[in-house]
Amino acid sequence: MPTYPTPATLRATPRGALKLPTFADLVRGYSLARVVDAIWTPAVCAVLVALVGAIGFWMHQPWLFAGLGPSILIVATNPGHDTARFRSIVVGHLVAIGCAYLALLLLNATSAPSLLAAATMSMPRVWASTGALAMLVVVQPQLRAYHPPAAATALLVTSGAYRMTGKTPLALMAGVLVIGIAAELLQHARPKHAR
Repeated sequence: MPTYPTPATLRATPRGALKLPTFADLVRGYSLARVVDAIWTPAVCAVLVALVGAIGFWMHQPWLFAGLGPSILIVATNPGHDTARFRSIVVGHLVAIGCAYLALLLLNATSAPSLLAAATMSMPRVWASTGALAMLVVVQPQLRAYHPPAAATALLVTSGAYRMTGKTPLALMAGVLVIGIAAELLQHARPKHAR
């Protein structure tokens, strides 16, 4: 049976100087495909966040929002996967916004204080979040647009972080469209040996 060190034994164990590995140490022994993957994913994530954020900044609209982060990560790590396809991304987020707004209306939670205003989630918004995710799980597969990161978008709407008035829904969907288009382009751009 293995024994695990206690905090006291860890403090008593002598340690050498902390040595940070060099880039060569990190890639030594790895195939070229793993090295490309190690560079590809962070680079794609950074470029997509910067692109959507810059367009939103220029347009003075919230094109970059928290729900896009998981979508960007899926696009960067799994280009070509069913959940990272244009249809799944765009329809998935659109359905998430619709389910969230419908849940807010059905449960009369639109007038409840938002998470940002109250610094805590009010119960009507909690119930609306519950209803939105339940609807989302049912509707997305029916539309063959299963995109789990869209659940974050639904929660942003039900929590009140984004009000579905004015140009906000259009701005959110514009950011989603950019990521959806990038997903289709990236599945053909990624080096074949790195897939």
